[in-house]
Amino acid sequence: MTPLDLAANAAALRALGTSPEEVRDRLARELDAFEAAVLAAQGRWHEPLPGRTWTAAQEAEHVILVNEGTARIVALLLSDRPLRPVPQVPGEVVEGKRQAPDATRPGPDQPWEALRERHATVREALLGQAPRATDDPGRRFFHPFMGELTALDWLRMAAYHVRHHRQQLRAASTPG
Repeated sequence: MTPLDLAANAAALRALGTSPEEVRDRLARELDAFEAAVLAAQGRWHEPLPGRTWTAAQEAEHVILVNEGTARIVALLLSDRPLRPVPQVPGEVVEGKRQAPDATRPGPDQPWEALRERHATVREALLGQAPRATDDPGRRFFHPFMGELTALDWLRMAAYHVRHHRQQLRAASTPG
């Protein structure tokens, strides 16, 4: 990742809020819109999204998997626990598209009813962590596409990621 890439990523994230309150509010709005998109996509839940190999069900599970990992990382960054070095493996890009790391790839389709509780739990965790999140440069954790992120940056990234996939889910509610 070049310094220019890192600067562009940082600027894109900062546009999602500069304070913990702004980031929390933005993340809450994106999660609300995601939930609405999930409900609107129910009629085509098991069909691949336009231009994608994943179904709406898989797209929703991917968002939950990423949010669960993000909540764990933010909790670590907000704790007193020491940060151990982790391998800084850049994310894979294929034909200009970022590829989901293995741990965030969804499994077979699940009904929303099976995912709803996990989503509600991680939503509560992310929004609950936001008021304490900081941009402490001494407490950062590597993101495969954005480099070293602070706790507040991880929450900004969650808002960005939810928005991105919500827009893809919206396509599932539009007849093809």
